[in-house]
Amino acid sequence: MLAQYQVIILLKDINPGLKTGMAGVIFEVWDKETFEVEFLDQDGFNYTYSGQITFTLKQSDIKPLEV
Repeated sequence: MLAQYQVIILLKDINPGLKTGMAGVIFEVWDKETFEVEFLDQDGFNYTYSGQITFTLKQSDIKPLEV
């Protein structure tokens, strides 16, 4: 089960900047299938797109980072 503050990997392109394979962090768990995720750019700043800094994603869009 995915949890708040867990590092995830994006499984599909979401917009022109959020691409498959990018790592993000679950900011909020809305339910067992829906998560609010934030991503950082290469300089360590929040990635933004059209004014958004977090993105609502489904469990099918992400997977946990395995270390």
